[in-house]
Amino acid sequence: MIDAISLDGDTIGTLVGLILTLFVFSYLLGDNLLYRLAEYIFVGVAVGYAVVVAFHNVLGPKLLTPLVAALGEGDWGRVMLYVISLALGFFLLLKPMRGLSWLGNLSLAVLLGVGAALAIGGALLGTLLPQMDATADVTVMIDRYGPGLGFFSGIVALVGTIGVLLHFYYGAGQEGRLARVRGTLVQIWGGLGRWFIIIAFAAILATTFMARLSLLTGRVQQVLDSVTGLLAGGG
Repeated sequence: MIDAISLDGDTIGTLVGLILTLFVFSYLLGDNLLYRLAEYIFVGVAVGYAVVVAFHNVLGPKLLTPLVAALGEGDWGRVMLYVISLALGFFLLLKPMRGLSWLGNLSLAVLLGVGAALAIGGALLGTLLPQMDATADVTVMIDRYGPGLGFFSGIVALVGTIGVLLHFYYGAGQEGRLARVRGTLVQIWGGLGRWFIIIAFAAILATTFMARLSLLTGRVQQVLDSVTGLLAGGG
């Protein structure tokens, strides 16, 4: 029956996908050679795809092509900028080499510095300040859910956000006349914020589990449809 199957491009792709899926599912029986083979193939294909995408979408249009254009125009300022970028990228390739790995440290220092600056700026301007503005604006909840439920939702969001921030409060010494009151407030309200964190993590875990279960169901259904199609084609 298998010999009668027409091995066109779509059929070969279906067979490869089916075989690799079964290799991955074989991990349910324990770590084995078939699972590791599928894992190695996945990593190899992912790395190869990433290299091709990086070259065609980043290195070529954003570095090599502008570098050639800058050389043709005689714009040596841009040439130096592109050459420094190219050199820093090349230094990363020297990181595994003993004796030359210190050159890769220069590139890593630039990446970490720029990444830290972007992360701090993004967290402040893209998360913390908008979160504070959205939490303080109870009218948004009222406009969305109505006066009663909207006001209640706004108060819950405000109390929960402040409680979460107080849960991560790291105060100085217990000094001053209001130190005990402040400590009690942080302990009670921060404890309430801890429950908000637990509820949020539980919701994220449930959403992740449902998404993975949906992917598993879809993959199993695809396997069954592939087997049915191949058998029907072979018949």
